[in-house]
Amino acid sequence: MSGELNTRRRAFLKIIGASPLAPTLLSRAAHAGTGLRRTTRLGNDLCEEIPSLCDLCFWRCGILAKVRDGRVLRIEGNPAHPRSRGRLCARGTAGRHVVGDTDRLLHPLRRVGERGEGKWKPISWDEALDLWASKTKEAIAKHGPGSIGMFSHGLSSRFINSFMLHLGDPNRSAPSFGQCRGPRDVGFQLTFGKGPGSPARHDMAHSQMIVLIGCHIGENIQTAQVAEFAEAIGRGARIVVADPRMSVAASKADSWLPIRPGTDTALLLAWIHVLLAEELYDTDYVDRHAFGLDQLRSAMARYTPGWAAEVTQIPAERIVAEARELGKRKPAVMIHCGRFSAWYGNDTQRSRAMAILTALLGAWGRPGGYYLPSKVQLGPAACPPAHGPMDQSVASGRHAFTHFGVAAQELVEASIGSKARIKQWILCAVNPIQSIPASKRTVEAMKAVDFITMLDVIPTDGALWADLILPEAAYLERFDDILAVTDHPHPFVALRQPVIPPPGEAKEPYWIVQQLAHRLGHDDCFTHADVTGYLDARLAPLGITVAELARKGIHDLDEQQPFLAPGQPHRFPTPSGRIELYSPTLQAKGYDPVPVFEPVEQPPAGWFRLVAGRSPYHSFGRTQNTKRLMEKEPDNLLWINAGVAKAKGLSSGDQVFLQNEDGFRTGPIPVWVTSAIRADVVYTVHGYGGRSPTLRLAYAKGVSDNALTSRFKADGPTGSTGLRVNFVQLVTQEGQEIPGDSEECRAQRAPLPEPPATAEPIAPPADAPADPEGAPPAGTPQGGGMFEVKPDEGC
Repeated sequence: MSGELNTRRRAFLKIIGASPLAPTLLSRAAHAGTGLRRTTRLGNDLCEEIPSLCDLCFWRCGILAKVRDGRVLRIEGNPAHPRSRGRLCARGTAGRHVVGDTDRLLHPLRRVGERGEGKWKPISWDEALDLWASKTKEAIAKHGPGSIGMFSHGLSSRFINSFMLHLGDPNRSAPSFGQCRGPRDVGFQLTFGKGPGSPARHDMAHSQMIVLIGCHIGENIQTAQVAEFAEAIGRGARIVVADPRMSVAASKADSWLPIRPGTDTALLLAWIHVLLAEELYDTDYVDRHAFGLDQLRSAMARYTPGWAAEVTQIPAERIVAEARELGKRKPAVMIHCGRFSAWYGNDTQRSRAMAILTALLGAWGRPGGYYLPSKVQLGPAACPPAHGPMDQSVASGRHAFTHFGVAAQELVEASIGSKARIKQWILCAVNPIQSIPASKRTVEAMKAVDFITMLDVIPTDGALWADLILPEAAYLERFDDILAVTDHPHPFVALRQPVIPPPGEAKEPYWIVQQLAHRLGHDDCFTHADVTGYLDARLAPLGITVAELARKGIHDLDEQQPFLAPGQPHRFPTPSGRIELYSPTLQAKGYDPVPVFEPVEQPPAGWFRLVAGRSPYHSFGRTQNTKRLMEKEPDNLLWINAGVAKAKGLSSGDQVFLQNEDGFRTGPIPVWVTSAIRADVVYTVHGYGGRSPTLRLAYAKGVSDNALTSRFKADGPTGSTGLRVNFVQLVTQEGQEIPGDSEECRAQRAPLPEPPATAEPIAPPADAPADPEGAPPAGTPQGGGMFEVKPDEGC
């Protein structure tokens, strides 16, 4: 295997060829100009070049749109923007086709049929806004502002979120927190007082060792990150990947650890054990900055490499060897935090273990590890804070660390039954059918509520149940709020601006929410006549205007120190003012103050754990109706282990159906037979299997993994939905199991060993804060202290 890995590693450095990474570099700006808005040539003709921001993933790369006669002819990366560096991925270059979707929403629509039928009639904007205002006023008068459940995603949702917060509505949810990075952020915040950032503040450019745990660089493509990863490989950084599947990144690694799913925390705790037992951690850094080392040492004593080997099915000698490599290469070690972290329901503690490992290596605030966040001061948001107290959260008392609203399933459950507290829904740039697990329950909730308003660019699955649909301008047609980038070594602000006019009657988000606010009598919100006036006010503290920012698309700010000053004390924004290896905040809320391993259920005989991931050609389900991208990847495949396939008589290209433990069946889906995946796992790409016939190209293409995700396990501290707890069988169209089992699969399904003997209760450090601050009261909608609110950070 090592020879195969080395061959693939060398090939990767070329950044070319038939690899999923190839789309990253398909578009490289052909010029090295200043990035100013100007007239340029495209072929033999002149066109205008306008800078803006991509919207097809959370990196929001800088783009240059080549425009002529109101049409986008080409999109390239902006060389002046540090997150694109003149490059874009396949999705970014296809942006003109995304906004040119012939199934786009062009007019306000009101439902005329039954919910789910997809029947609407066009109405005027005045009618639509009057109806929305009337329904909102009615819900608030009868049930309070908390009776409106808000689901949102992305920069365009900042305005509606600002207004709902102003109204006093705590019942707001975002898939970027509850189904993605919530446990990751909270785990790091509890340790360092700050999350890892979005995108994360990885100093990969100086890393000597990079560890990826279930993180798929090269498949969830972000151009700058892929370039830095390739550069790290080129200069000899050690790459270690723990993943049940040989991902693109794993195929380039020095060491691929095909870990048993659900045991990542055991591996991390064993590494911590070795670092402490062999004194390989950064003693000076930990002594200077950390809190709770003795308690950590006591708790980790039981998590030996021998125990972890039986749990993870990774040999003990490999676990020890990689721990020693970490110790040897510290502090320039990147324990990559990933992004999607809602896996098994014990996810905050896994993220805590990653953060603690980072701290022991002295890698937080150090070159090659994580750099520190910057600060950017903007003018006031569109709406002032709520005048009175917030309404009650429907999740009050269940999850202590929900730093943005409440978990989606809490809103779903609060929408059903005679005592339902949620009476209306707002969907802003989200597809709840594909993003929230247990979609049958989601549909039940959507049928039960009194009214659903949807703001979006295309009629996603959720549109089928909406009563009112409002067409938003797409990202190439609108201004969004100022993007202040603090998770970068050098802070800057960037502007999304329209490069073409919106089609039909689509409107900018600022205008839409402004009209609602003023109809409801909230004239203290959206006080500027148009969005450019608002943006000028936002930029005023920086001494620049929208017109100035629009020329280049980005404005660099004064450089700040991205690393800790060597040898100097530093106060961390935690209750103790130090890095908290032991968390008094968790202890005060009834959670383990030091991470523990919690076993997860293993698949029974004949069943496989379902795992889903990303494609370099698609952004979840947002691009499946884009012809150019669907030509590249028209459906998803099912990865199955070669031994399993042989036992079942399957070959690559054969069609199978998938059925989960609750009897939900989907398919057909073609299999891809490979030795690059464990025998107890099957894998596919998320985002396919759209249910909305109004999206003609995406409808019923491929298989929806979310349709099979009828179960989830909520993470205790955050409420985030652990999604990787669903098992499937390979069946025929009639639901009969395809027989056959492999010896390897039986071995990998072996029961987990008993956890090591429970340690004695750990007494808190003598200098632990008596009443730790920074932990918001249970159910607090917007966090408090160190739990910052960033509602616009999409996945």
